[in-house]
Amino acid sequence: MAHEADPKEVINDIRKEIEDAEDTHIWSDYVNALKLVSQVIFTRSSGFILEFIQNAEDAALGLSTDGVFEIKFNKERLKIIHNSRPFTNEDVNALCGIRSSKKPEKGTLGYLGIGFKSVFKITDRPEVYSNSFQFRFDRDYWPNPNTVPWQVIPIWIDQPVETIDPTSTTFVVPYQEASSYSLLLKEIKNLRTELYLFLRWLKRIEVTDEVSGQKWAIENEGETKDGFTVLKHDGKEQWFKFFRRVVEVPEWVRDDRLSQEQRRNVIRRDIAIAFSVDSGGNLAPSVAGAMYGGVYSFLPLGEARSGAKFPMQADFLVQPGRDAINYEAKWNHWLVEEIAHLCHEAVQFFKQHKKWKYQFLPAFEFTKTKGLESYEKLFGPKLIEPIEKFLEDDECVPTVDGGWAKPKNVVRLNETSAAIDSLISKNILAQEEIAPVMGGQAGLKIAHPDVKERGSNRFRQIDRSGLLNNDEFLKRKAETPNAPAWFSSLYLWLHQNPAYELSSGRIRLQKRYHDFEIVLTVDRTLRRGGEVFLLDNPQIDPSLTDVMNEFTTSKPLVDPDILTHANNAEDQKALRGFLIGLAGAQLLDSKALCKEALLPKILVASPKPASNEIVKYTTYCKTILGAEIPKGTEFWVLTKFGDIRAAKQVFLSKEFRPEQDWECYQQYVHGLSFINPSYVALASTDEELKEWREFFKSGGVKDAPDNGVEEFAVKYAEEKLQAYYAHVTQVEKRNYGYDLEAKTASGETIHIEVKGQSSENDVELTGNETEAADKHGDTFYLCVVSSIPNHPAIYMVKNPSRLGKKEKLTIPIKAWKAYPWL
Repeated sequence: MAHEADPKEVINDIRKEIEDAEDTHIWSDYVNALKLVSQVIFTRSSGFILEFIQNAEDAALGLSTDGVFEIKFNKERLKIIHNSRPFTNEDVNALCGIRSSKKPEKGTLGYLGIGFKSVFKITDRPEVYSNSFQFRFDRDYWPNPNTVPWQVIPIWIDQPVETIDPTSTTFVVPYQEASSYSLLLKEIKNLRTELYLFLRWLKRIEVTDEVSGQKWAIENEGETKDGFTVLKHDGKEQWFKFFRRVVEVPEWVRDDRLSQEQRRNVIRRDIAIAFSVDSGGNLAPSVAGAMYGGVYSFLPLGEARSGAKFPMQADFLVQPGRDAINYEAKWNHWLVEEIAHLCHEAVQFFKQHKKWKYQFLPAFEFTKTKGLESYEKLFGPKLIEPIEKFLEDDECVPTVDGGWAKPKNVVRLNETSAAIDSLISKNILAQEEIAPVMGGQAGLKIAHPDVKERGSNRFRQIDRSGLLNNDEFLKRKAETPNAPAWFSSLYLWLHQNPAYELSSGRIRLQKRYHDFEIVLTVDRTLRRGGEVFLLDNPQIDPSLTDVMNEFTTSKPLVDPDILTHANNAEDQKALRGFLIGLAGAQLLDSKALCKEALLPKILVASPKPASNEIVKYTTYCKTILGAEIPKGTEFWVLTKFGDIRAAKQVFLSKEFRPEQDWECYQQYVHGLSFINPSYVALASTDEELKEWREFFKSGGVKDAPDNGVEEFAVKYAEEKLQAYYAHVTQVEKRNYGYDLEAKTASGETIHIEVKGQSSENDVELTGNETEAADKHGDTFYLCVVSSIPNHPAIYMVKNPSRLGKKEKLTIPIKAWKAYPWL
């Protein structure tokens, strides 16, 4: 680059100009100012490296080449080399003063003009080589350096002490102290790829530790076609997703006095935020994505902490030394507000991304440091609170149904996927009901399982306890017609999908449900298990709700319909196990219940029950009590005619397969009534029918009607004899000693004594009957009707006196069976 004057002459002229002021107050003011700048304003010994990087970046404005910045150091000195635009006369003049050649309105980064002075924290003799300029600032050159502004007086170097590349800009920084090497080694190793985040020109930093021979590089490989910026540290890549915007400076900011002083004529500025991405393409906000506190004014600011997990870049007004930001400047307030708006854009972008829509919320997790000036005055009210309010009001959480919801309306379901699938398949809850029912609030939705939440605003956890504590919902279910079926499914679900909890001894135990009012009773109320009784017989008729209600004012019963909705015996067993074991229901003696509550309903001592209830009640009593009926018990019984009679007035119908089937030949006995077969409609085996026969006999039903065999025999004989004899007439009431008279074909009168038998036995005639037999001789007949009532058969014995004893005429079986009728 051409110079207006010889470089050495430029240096000498600058030196002379400063030295000519030695006897003025300007000289002493310079001395004091430089001490303050170099020792107080710059607090970090290694901060000068960032200042040199910024100077190189500014000098490269408009260059098309990629910037390379080299750091080489040993135990005596540090050397910095870069290929940015070489120094001009103006640059040298700025370096030798406390002013700047930078122009913010044209895009340069610095503006205070004192960044180079940070090098004096570590050296008393920095050397500068650029564009034929070669000079140094040297404290030891002056006899009394404390009275000389030696930090701005350039001294020409005739011969460099080491080889210098004339095409590059080079700084040689000898250490003040021997310990500086180890200090710089540590600081330089802390330089990470994030240093590059918001630089435009500088693409590579090469570091060489000349003591150990170790070399490493930090590289900016630019942007991929997918929009990722790739940074590399010693071969290891780190990816970032950037969001940028050009913002116009509003009038209220431009008119501010500080803006006028430091950003005059600046009408727009670039802002940017960056989010780190891991090797799998996932957002990784937990990975440190920024140096220091994450606030960049192109380079990271040492002490400015935003509290965010993502780095942010803007042309902030910073304090001298680049450590802190001016927290009260309207310029900075405006920039942070714009960054908050840029975060809104980032959120909308993330919501459209197939993976990041589940991952972006933790990126907006903030550290809130109460009392810290940066938080209280700037980042809290201008960045953190607006973003949190935006996320609170925005439907930014993916839900399991494929939609979106506000964070306050989202819950995390703490149940296994298998349990949830079962909950839905059993029709206990529909998918859209799970969140509001278990969460106890309308409008709730379940977060998609892949969603990562912010640690400070975690989604509320819900599980089955929320459902079991939702009294209003459960009461509505208890009032529905299918309540037993629904609660049956619920209990099976709880049993088949156990939950576990830690006991006081830290032992993992299966969750129990004793404290939840979830047990459905016969009166359709819900109670705790310990307050409810479960009948001990699992095979009872469950349709007796009305009767049970009368009995259970002090002993509420589990609704027995719950058990009938089990699909099989195994499920029914599981239901009983749940109710007794996990819900705490008490077993109730079903026999006691039946004797106290139900049996009285069907006893003849009570009013007749309704015809639509009597079979139900009786069936229940038979199932529970069997033959254990108190002696002297007599039932009301439903007959085949549909009326209700006392048990002693009715007989077993043929459907009961009784030993004596009086129904088949009922025409031979007057006024017989038979039990309605609906009692045994479901009985299919001989054993079941036998149980029913014994039960009814215990309740007063007789095997045969009183005098039924005799009546049957007479009527049966009369009917059959009429087919053979003429004028068959009953005369048993005349006390003739025989029952029937008949005329033979020849007109002879015969006298017939009828004897009926259920089983075959000897026949015995009374005294009167014996006299009649003797009197009438061959016209006297003994008619035996045997096997009544099932298989009646007639035997006619002529003149039985000749076959038996005279005083008490007894006709042996063998004798009367020798004379079958026809």
